[in-house]
Amino acid sequence: MKVLLVDNMILPEERTLASLDVHPHLGLLALAAVAEPHGHVIQIYDPKRLVRSGTLPYDSTLYDRVAVDLLATRPDAVGFTTLGCSFLFALNVAAILKRREPDLPILLGGPHATILHREILERFPQFDVVVRHEADKIFAEVLDNLERRLFDSIPGISWRTVGAARVRSTDGKPKVDDLDSLPMLSYDHYPIPELGLELLRIEAGRGCPFMCTFCSTAGFFQRSFRLKSAERLVIELDLLHARYGYVDFKLDHDMFTVNRRKVLEFCEAVEGRNYRWRVSARVDCVDPLLLEKMAKAGCVGLYFGIETGSVRMQKISKKGLDLDLVAPILDVAAQLGIETTASFITGYPEEYEADQDDTLDLLGRCFRPTCLPQLHILAPEPGTPLFDRLGGELRHDGYGGPYNIRPLAATDEAFLQAHSDIFPTYYYYPAPMPRPRYIFAVEAVALMRRLGAVVLPYILRAYDGQLSRFVGALWRFADTYRAGALPDSDMVEAYISSTFGPRHHLTSLVRYALRANLVGVENRSPATLKGAVFVPTLPYERSPYVRVLCDMHDCGMLVNRIEKHPPGAGLLEESDTGELATYLINGSTVCWVDPGVQAILDLFDEPRICSEVAELVSDALGTSEISLAVFEALVHAGLLVSSSISNRSPIRTPR
Repeated sequence: MKVLLVDNMILPEERTLASLDVHPHLGLLALAAVAEPHGHVIQIYDPKRLVRSGTLPYDSTLYDRVAVDLLATRPDAVGFTTLGCSFLFALNVAAILKRREPDLPILLGGPHATILHREILERFPQFDVVVRHEADKIFAEVLDNLERRLFDSIPGISWRTVGAARVRSTDGKPKVDDLDSLPMLSYDHYPIPELGLELLRIEAGRGCPFMCTFCSTAGFFQRSFRLKSAERLVIELDLLHARYGYVDFKLDHDMFTVNRRKVLEFCEAVEGRNYRWRVSARVDCVDPLLLEKMAKAGCVGLYFGIETGSVRMQKISKKGLDLDLVAPILDVAAQLGIETTASFITGYPEEYEADQDDTLDLLGRCFRPTCLPQLHILAPEPGTPLFDRLGGELRHDGYGGPYNIRPLAATDEAFLQAHSDIFPTYYYYPAPMPRPRYIFAVEAVALMRRLGAVVLPYILRAYDGQLSRFVGALWRFADTYRAGALPDSDMVEAYISSTFGPRHHLTSLVRYALRANLVGVENRSPATLKGAVFVPTLPYERSPYVRVLCDMHDCGMLVNRIEKHPPGAGLLEESDTGELATYLINGSTVCWVDPGVQAILDLFDEPRICSEVAELVSDALGTSEISLAVFEALVHAGLLVSSSISNRSPIRTPR
């Protein structure tokens, strides 16, 4: 049987299609690995890769185009994996497939389908079979019996009988106890060399033994913590290195460090291979000695789910962390050269302003050169204790966080409104504060991340080190700036400028960090454009790609001074911040220039011939003829362009 497995369509946190995650889906690779030895031919289709490359437009035609692609391969069956945030995509594509090929079997799996299997089959006839929980041991048997729908002896299956609307299901929750018994994955189902990945992911284990009220992972994996053996993990790393040349890896497991003995065994087995690897952990499931062993064995990244900075909310959410461990663990990781992510959530149904303030303040203290914290809005997930208690009280306001596929078809919004239990990630739980306050905090922190680990902690010196005070002041400013608006770069710049003054060095730092990032600021020599030819008799104009930031301090110098400034001290004296000049941003090239250069560029707001401008400048200055070498340098830097080519699309400025 030829089976086409369809990857999720999940939008990226960065909210730009260029950042779509195109890493191989390990779950689909696992299904391919168990089905192919039984004679089935498996292909994997990833819509994210095609959207990111521009092959598929992300618009109302997406569902139809994907369906056409899938049917063009003439599959005997199509299987979708889905999370709540991507189910709208699977629902629409499957409906088109079923209309065009009514006899084509369509399967569904994954956490979302596992929890809502009966509701999905009863309401959406485009799906024929749901394979629940971990399908590794049963998938080949499901395919063998798919044509006749003989699933009565297979555990964990829900299906619609052929020719009838009746939904049937078998008992059981399939689970793989020994992960080492699973076959090796073949990443060749994805075009690895074309993906441009910085690292490869491997499955390190499954399950979580903890009981957080908002998380569905423990339920899907039946709260059964499992980790592959050190020998098996190293074999997988060696195979991927030999085949694709990678030395950077992410070991996928929500709680890799729960079993300290197994982690130490892995460290001993992998040490000396010069691999760099990243894992997820809890701050109470690591210690300085373990971190030292991990760093020595190649660990370069840790993801910590802190979730809330409120002691009260730690208890209510049953996360149960001792928050006093956060800073020391991050400090130890930093000393060992391990980069960290500290992840937080806001929007809990019991979360008051004081709780959110505690979260923001702890998040702010996590900012450091080796740690980039993040804040998410709570997404209701079926199969969680929180959803079991409050799933009937969900509300909808159109804001569902960054990961949900956006409504594209005319019927999408109606589906969302009619089936809140199927699409809960587009909804929210009612909470004590106004909903916009939770959203504002999330969007504000996203902007704070762009300020960076040097600039933001420095700004917070003006707020007694409390991010909550900064975000609260920005929230109040937003009412007068543009009522109801979410924070954006313009708002933050306007707030800093109105608070500290338009020519204060904080205003320069914020403008620069939000517009061009603090990358490459030391290099003020503009990059030479390959193939740029200077012809002084041609008319030139200022490049439409150039953005100008006037009255700016030298931010590279400021950052150097801030890093040497005592952490407990206040802001730099204005007498120590240097003179003002102009930044020119040309794509990824950033130049800090004398105001005279800007004045020359201003002369080219309309097309002009450089030799004529040289005479004009020379006459105005009462000097001898200005050298055309100045204009040639501006052309090579891409700051001036021939008017005949100035209609090119602007170069994307980095976030």
